[in-house]
Amino acid sequence: MATRAVLFDLGGTLFSYATTAPHFGALLQRVASQHGISAPAEELQAHYREVMREVGPTFQGQPYFLHRELFRQGFGGLLGRYGAAVDADLDAMYEGQIAVGVEHARLREGVPETLRALRDRGLHLGIVSNIDDDQFDALWPGLGISDLFDATTTSEQARSCKPDRGIYDTALAKAGAPDPVDVVFVGDSPPHDMAGANPLGMTSVLISKREADWPSHQRPHHVIRAFPELLEVLA
Repeated sequence: MATRAVLFDLGGTLFSYATTAPHFGALLQRVASQHGISAPAEELQAHYREVMREVGPTFQGQPYFLHRELFRQGFGGLLGRYGAAVDADLDAMYEGQIAVGVEHARLREGVPETLRALRDRGLHLGIVSNIDDDQFDALWPGLGISDLFDATTTSEQARSCKPDRGIYDTALAKAGAPDPVDVVFVGDSPPHDMAGANPLGMTSVLISKREADWPSHQRPHHVIRAFPELLEVLA
């Protein structure tokens, strides 16, 4: 294999949600209090995760959906768990979520340096993210790495959500249509990232500190715990 391109997921991969989670909890707490709900942020986040696990499969079974709609259902379901009338401005809650990411998302250690080293090798670098355009457009400039990428592809732009093949095909076309066996995909979610990249023949790299036994079609070819380890994988 002669690697020609490296494609990256965005959230959870280039930055960890650990940097945004406490602030997202504070957002949920503010919204809950506006509806007469008094609960700790940790409790609200736990209930929100439960709701998302319930509504998620309805969306994840579709080749394409707007994440705004997914999150609206998540926010509405959370309020409903506390008996609050689900007549809130759910779009405002979604936009509050975007603001949390813009203000608090921080790159993983070593991301800029690793990306520069890959560019020095002459590789095409691309983003492939399950994200709506409005959220991406708000978040992307503040990360300060746009000059290190040749192309970006959102699920809204591709009308396809990972692991659906369409979003990968769109990103490959932007990379000059290399053979997928010459492409490396880096992500943090086996059910989304690896499950889409593996069947195409890409080399999949999972960034995770968690050990797990994933189904064969989701199993990464390599696992890294820190971002700079990617350079060793591609040596």
